[in-house]
Amino acid sequence: MAPFDKEFFGTGRLDLAPRNLFDLVGKLDALAPGFAAIAQPRVHFAVDGVLETDWTRPLAEAAEVIVLPRVGGG
Repeated sequence: MAPFDKEFFGTGRLDLAPRNLFDLVGKLDALAPGFAAIAQPRVHFAVDGVLETDWTRPLAEAAEVIVLPRVGGG
């Protein structure tokens, strides 16, 4: 199976400059239609190495956002 980012975008790096994670999801959905529909249940975002749950947090100062698959467990 291809890495998660390559599954949707065909590359491991994109330069999008989103305002926040909601904006990032919209930009990623423009590149890979349908991504927004699966983002909430299937995706975690790490902002500068820390998992971010607040999708409204401004990203202007962020150096890197990583898209990670959610891992189930229990």
